[in-house]
Amino acid sequence: MKRWIGIDIGGTEIKGALVDPDGNMTEPITVKTPALEGSKRILEAASGLIHTLEQQAENAEIIGIGVGTAGRVDRSTGSIVYATDNMPGWTGTEIKKEIERQFPYRVSVENDVNAAAWGEAWLGAGKGVHSFMLVALGTGIGGAFVYEGKVIPGLRGGFAEIGHLIVDKDGAACTCGQQGCWETKCSGTALSRIASSVNPEWSSRYLVQAYEEGIQEAAEAMDGYLSDLARGLISVQQAFDPELIILGGGVSDGYPGWSKELNEKLQEKCVLPVRLAKAELGNRAGIIGAVKWAMTDQAN
Repeated sequence: MKRWIGIDIGGTEIKGALVDPDGNMTEPITVKTPALEGSKRILEAASGLIHTLEQQAENAEIIGIGVGTAGRVDRSTGSIVYATDNMPGWTGTEIKKEIERQFPYRVSVENDVNAAAWGEAWLGAGKGVHSFMLVALGTGIGGAFVYEGKVIPGLRGGFAEIGHLIVDKDGAACTCGQQGCWETKCSGTALSRIASSVNPEWSSRYLVQAYEEGIQEAAEAMDGYLSDLARGLISVQQAFDPELIILGGGVSDGYPGWSKELNEKLQEKCVLPVRLAKAELGNRAGIIGAVKWAMTDQAN
């Protein structure tokens, strides 16, 4: 019986599971990410999780380890080219080297949104699709482009960093150092800010609920949000011309409640049709996709 170890390193949590060659995975194990304590502590937490999964594997043959992580990744070295201040000191971390030093398995490292896209292409909403863009609406906005089943990484791991398209030159400051990036308008963080501007006690989830209930203030706020979201999606469609745009991340959980309005805005403003779908794998995508990348990488 063969198994892979899949690890998903995020700014809040590190998740891991065992995955078989068909993509079936065990119940994920989660530990808190010591994000503000530096790269050494983050790697210690990830290594501890790998040890636990080794023990869980019992008599299974572990083939390799796939790691998905926040930050831009140099696939060839498995190191972090750049990470924001959400994880101080993560830039430059040699993940592949450090994990392979501790464990007798080959390690492959991929950006977390790219990993999720590998997962969706393999077993999710992108299965059998010629090309798609994964738009991850979370704390920020991440992007990954898949062409004929493979994620395109770019020279320095920065291809499809669509969250940092500048949509308002006089807009709010972004964590990347620019102003007016798309994620300052349409990320989960931005939606929470919009909700609190309507009512200081409202969360983004409550804003969407109030919108679905027809509350006027919520409708006005969501109309502005969906207009900004539509403009960004149209830019993605025009720049990359994907067959499909898949919406993932925590914000996409509300998609069934506002999909009609968003699609209407897209039809009004875009000269080409934009086909949308909701991501299917949820929080399993990063782990499954990290393993899919490892399977692809280590087969070469």
